[in-house]
Amino acid sequence: MIRGDNKKIILPDVSFITTVYNEEKSIIEFLESLMEQIYLPGEIIMVDGGSKDRTFEITLGFFKDKASQKNGDYRTVLNNRNDSTRDKTNKRNNKSIVNVRIIKKSGANISQGRNIAIKNASGRIICVSDAGCILNKNWLKEITRFYDDTSCNVVGGLNLPFCRNFIQKCLAVCVVPARGEIKVEKYMPSSRNISFKKKVWIDVGGYPENMDYGEDMKFDFNIKAAGCRIRFNPDAVVYWKMRENPVQIFWQFFGYAKGDAMGRMYPVRHLIRFSAFFTLLIILIGAFCLSKWILVILAPLFVAYVFKPYSKLVNGWSSNGSCSFYGVEKFLSILFIPLLLLQIDLSKMCGYIYGLFKKIIIE
Repeated sequence: MIRGDNKKIILPDVSFITTVYNEEKSIIEFLESLMEQIYLPGEIIMVDGGSKDRTFEITLGFFKDKASQKNGDYRTVLNNRNDSTRDKTNKRNNKSIVNVRIIKKSGANISQGRNIAIKNASGRIICVSDAGCILNKNWLKEITRFYDDTSCNVVGGLNLPFCRNFIQKCLAVCVVPARGEIKVEKYMPSSRNISFKKKVWIDVGGYPENMDYGEDMKFDFNIKAAGCRIRFNPDAVVYWKMRENPVQIFWQFFGYAKGDAMGRMYPVRHLIRFSAFFTLLIILIGAFCLSKWILVILAPLFVAYVFKPYSKLVNGWSSNGSCSFYGVEKFLSILFIPLLLLQIDLSKMCGYIYGLFKKIIIE
């Protein structure tokens, strides 16, 4: 590693990998946050799944610009490949160089893209994030902090929401757990914020390539089944950009639930959701057929349903940041959040049913 005043610290044994697809609106912000890390990986490998927009060209141009810049901290060597062939001429052992490889693999889903990137990675430690995120400047330092301990195999970090509009703020309140809600012993990191030894990836058979949603959770389950402990480091922070509108939100949670069904994950959680939905139907039918007073039963159920997001909403009213509520947003959020919760649950139920049928057909 190179250390010194105003010098970047480069970790030659660390490879950063990511996959991209149609990310032209967000890719620069993501890449800037990666290259502004106080620690840099010795290697960056990106796999483009065949973007229909200008993601590939923008990414290529970004790193060409970095490679041409003169600075005293490090040098970037860009290798652009349309296949997964390793470049035998790169200078991987030069600790002042960050090697960048961009691979275009049209039709690859996110699991296939990650596996392609990791197969071509030469680092002992693999760090992973997603293009829809912004990395805290200390992220790479913190996500690799514990590997001096030889017993450490996997590290996950803390995801914080990044919002630009009212819907994103409400979504963050509904789905992003606060730091205090995370139970370390049950922690399952998303692959927008994870690192692991390459050997672990080999031992568990890589990311499941039959899954394009929920693949990171299945990867986590496989890691735990192999007897590996997942460490949680809340100082490894990634800012996760929330979906911007109801259509995007529907397909996001539809996909997550589809992945749960295909990966046989969280069956009890989904059973509770379906049970709650049918309970609601029974209450509404009873109120319509018997007495409207039956609707009183819904009052405590509604309180239980909105309690957690409303609790976080109060913090959003009083805090400063991208997910804070101002003025009339405070009143509107009270009305909108229950509707958003309902949409998310309906999305998940539709996705889970679809995933079950798809799994039956595949098998």
